[in-house]
Amino acid sequence: MVLASNERMSTKQKTAGAEAGGKRRPLRVLVVEDCPPDAILLARALERGGFQPFCERVDTREAMEQALEQELWDLILADHAMPNFNALEALAVVRRCGLDVPFIIVSGQIEEETAVAAMNSGAHDYVMKDRLARLVPAVERELCEAAVRRARQEYEEELRRAREELEIRVEQRTAELKAANLKLQSVIEERKRLENELLEIAENERRRIGFDLHDDVGQKLTGVSLMVKGLQQRLGAERHPCALEAGKIQQLTEEVTKHMHDLAHQTSSLDVQGDDLPGLLHALTENVKRMFEISCVFTFKGAVPELPAHTATQLYKIAQEAVSNAIKHGKASRVWIGLTHNSEILALTVKNDGLPFSLPAAAKNRMGLRIMNYRASTIGATLEITPQNQNGTLVTCSLPANESARTARRELSGRSRVAA
Repeated sequence: MVLASNERMSTKQKTAGAEAGGKRRPLRVLVVEDCPPDAILLARALERGGFQPFCERVDTREAMEQALEQELWDLILADHAMPNFNALEALAVVRRCGLDVPFIIVSGQIEEETAVAAMNSGAHDYVMKDRLARLVPAVERELCEAAVRRARQEYEEELRRAREELEIRVEQRTAELKAANLKLQSVIEERKRLENELLEIAENERRRIGFDLHDDVGQKLTGVSLMVKGLQQRLGAERHPCALEAGKIQQLTEEVTKHMHDLAHQTSSLDVQGDDLPGLLHALTENVKRMFEISCVFTFKGAVPELPAHTATQLYKIAQEAVSNAIKHGKASRVWIGLTHNSEILALTVKNDGLPFSLPAAAKNRMGLRIMNYRASTIGATLEITPQNQNGTLVTCSLPANESARTARRELSGRSRVAA
């Protein structure tokens, strides 16, 4: 039973209704109605439908706002036309409060257009007072749909929280990966710096050995050669039988001195310019033919790319080491050096007809191969060594065209900073 405006059904009446009808479903109902008897009829219709309604009746905007602030309601039943309030105004109050509560208009008389307008404004259904048999099914349906909406909202809220948590984890993981990548880049840069220092130390030591060969050993060999020649002349003047042997010793000493001078020149001097690489490789073939008396041919295809001195130096040293390995370890009698350039790549190749490359041989000479790989990595190139069938080995050093241009810009930038 619903009492006067802003009053609620008594506990005694609610308990009596529950005992009469057995176990009922509790339902908190806000009734927007200016006629108490009509409100009582609505409560009784709900009781007959199996509900245990807890009803509060209001008939003004202020009373409705207060009721919405103080309680949580399962259902709102609103009369369409009242002297000081109506269903559309009540619906506007609910919307301003941001509530999702089933809102059913119960009216004695309402035009179809008005009912459609109310539905479009957010009302869930309307029931005529002379047809209250439709009330309970409408209430059942709207309560079910409200539960579905709440479940959907909870699911969407959970999904939103999960998405936010995932985004936070992704951001954290991205930050960790970025930090790890920066650390890795730092390690790579440090390794390249150390490799460059290692190569520079090796070059300086090589030059030092070349200078020592030329200035110390070379001078002493020259002195020995002169002494042996003087000895040969004295023995020849005395017609000593050892004069011929002394001549052979002097000739062999001159050959060793010349060979040592070639080695000293090769190890102590290399002033490379970018566009000198083909000329240097051609000179290398001439030195190989003269020093080792084998066939050595150089071929070049394509225009000379713009190369920094450091890049040209490393390519020359790779070719020099590959030729040396071919002669010393491969026992080659012919060597071909090739330089090919197109729009995508600069390729240096060294091919020989000696013993094919094998892993045991690589293990014995791993320091030389490691230095060749170091040289290639410092200029952004790749090194590949492949055996050629039954005899011969092909060494290929490939430098991407964009990498050579990037290296040139870095070297030019470094020179500009030093000059500044």
